[in-house]
Amino acid sequence: MPKKRQNQHKKQQRALRKRTQRNRKLSRRVAQESAPRPSPRRLMRSARDMPISGAWVQQGWQEQGIARVVAARTQPNGNILFGEYIVDYFCTGLKDTSIAFDVPVDTFANEAIPRLYSGNPPLDISEELAHELIWGAIEYAGGFGFEPHKNFRDTRRILEPPPDSSNGSGIGFGYQGQPLYIPYPGDNQAAILKKLIDSVGLGNFYYLPRGDVPDEVREMLEVEAPNEVEEAPASGIWTPQQAQSGGSDTESGLWTPGQQPQPTPDEEPAEANPIWTPGR
Repeated sequence: MPKKRQNQHKKQQRALRKRTQRNRKLSRRVAQESAPRPSPRRLMRSARDMPISGAWVQQGWQEQGIARVVAARTQPNGNILFGEYIVDYFCTGLKDTSIAFDVPVDTFANEAIPRLYSGNPPLDISEELAHELIWGAIEYAGGFGFEPHKNFRDTRRILEPPPDSSNGSGIGFGYQGQPLYIPYPGDNQAAILKKLIDSVGLGNFYYLPRGDVPDEVREMLEVEAPNEVEEAPASGIWTPQQAQSGGSDTESGLWTPGQQPQPTPDEEPAEANPIWTPGR
């Protein structure tokens, strides 16, 4: 075969190979695009097999009582599957949780995270801390009869299984050794306080109202005054504005019956802490 014809044949072969490769790539892309998206249920069943992409929480969460935790995994197609967990680690555990799947990486980083944290950059935390915070709060709240949010039956699959509680926790659940209930939007305050009363009793938990205290809560926390202390108020709901006899300020700053803040000499009395200890 003449050399010129050989060169033409080689060029044709190379062009054929390139065309074949392009067709294969196009076929794969069309197949991927036309294939049905995986269902959330199917993704959730295999979520723990996906690599963890990261975990986040809002800045200053240690002082707020409520932590907004986000945990994410990378799906086989490269998109993000993530769960959001609203954790009350002072008392009631997992308040709310939701899930999103098949979120492009750029959308997750540039839209989802800023929206979840109201534009404030969150803290990157280890997956171990995220798991300890969520599972630990659920376990702590379970001791008072509180169950995690119903959606946790799905979003729990984004997390690793709960750690061995016998290992202890580096997170201080509760407030100064006792549960502190701070109402969350949509809470049935009376039902929550009844569980606290039934589980630990009046005088063994704190209550920080937000806004007006519901009448049914006032009635529930009402305690009969001892006969020998006629001047003591009959209500077990104690506020900083109530003057108590024979009391003194506490180191903790928590208000309990019988305690009265002492004004600093030559200064106005310090503003009182609004946390109540019902039953004391």
